[in-house]
Amino acid sequence: MNMEDRSGLIMHYLKNNKTLEVFSEIDTAYFQLNQFEKGELICDIDDEMDRLYFVVKGKVKVYTITPEGKKLILRFINPLAIVGDIELIQNSKAHNVVEACSDVVAISISNTVIRNKLLHDPIFMKFLLENIANTLKISTRFTALNLLYPVEVRVASYLLSISTDSNGNMYKGDLDTTSVTSIADFIGVSYRQVIRVLQRFYNEKLIEKSNGVIVIKDFSRMKEVAKDNIYEQLKGEEDFDWI
Repeated sequence: MNMEDRSGLIMHYLKNNKTLEVFSEIDTAYFQLNQFEKGELICDIDDEMDRLYFVVKGKVKVYTITPEGKKLILRFINPLAIVGDIELIQNSKAHNVVEACSDVVAISISNTVIRNKLLHDPIFMKFLLENIANTLKISTRFTALNLLYPVEVRVASYLLSISTDSNGNMYKGDLDTTSVTSIADFIGVSYRQVIRVLQRFYNEKLIEKSNGVIVIKDFSRMKEVAKDNIYEQLKGEEDFDWI
């Protein structure tokens, strides 16, 4: 891709995600266009974060790792997802793991450029601080929901999240990279609890197994069980998703 095409694509994504005004004083030459394949990490815990990422296409999964080595899902996020804002302000390493659930396109800008050119820009700072402030609200809300909802809601939400794109449409392929152990670890419940829920879903014809992977058979009913998916931000509820 030549520089003109790259610049045009960056402008397209900025306009499409209503962030052009935020970066009106920055030349597109300062931006990078980053592509991540499904399963690739955008960042790992304790990675040095020298760039701020804006996920403009695809879906990402945010999780932490317990001292015992288990993965615990925090949430799935869709565009516009911002990765590295808290680390930018704190000048810290990555707090969580951010993994691409599908092929992902992100626009990024170096923290050095931000500190030199944008930290005194009132439009950018308002944008950044609103996102960071909302991080606390969403984190608190998510923690409460994850503790209060029964296992079946969490399992259904997780299955939906790994089998739909950022627009809520089902993937054409099967649900791969799914195992009972990984589901249990990610949603913080026991292996036996997940087995019982999956057996119930199978008996109720919500899912089926095909070549060793789980396939959702009844998408609308699964959404009902999942309470419209507790792991993903409802469209329109917030202007942005963040980490």
